[in-house]
Amino acid sequence: MNPVDLLVEIIAENTPETIWTGSPLEPYRSLGNTNRGEIGEEFIRRYLEGFGVGVVKGSRTARTDLFVEGRKFEIKTASLGSNNTFQFNHVRLDRDYLYLLCLGICPHEIVFNMWRKGQVAEGDAGTLVRMAEG
Repeated sequence: MNPVDLLVEIIAENTPETIWTGSPLEPYRSLGNTNRGEIGEEFIRRYLEGFGVGVVKGSRTARTDLFVEGRKFEIKTASLGSNNTFQFNHVRLDRDYLYLLCLGICPHEIVFNMWRKGQVAEGDAGTLVRMAEG
């Protein structure tokens, strides 16, 4: 008896099916949060460039993710949870951006919405939850 095969069998027996089972975008769920964010930014950059929109990517340490036609964008990416909602982490008002673009990865589609930074501050984009003071 191979112990790894046995453990794989037991894991399979105890792993519930999710909305992601068999999805073409299922591999996205296995990525770390940093990789998910980078993939979201790169997707937006390439997608817009495919339509002739001018996009410049900020550096990894830049306070702005993308410049779209010269406008500063903060990009946040999240996958659809089992409760049918998205949780976009680290949305901050102290970053230098004009627009927040939230990219939602679903099992079989990609959705998005965007808001001006002022709308984010006023709660129009949803509720910001403080993860830590300061």
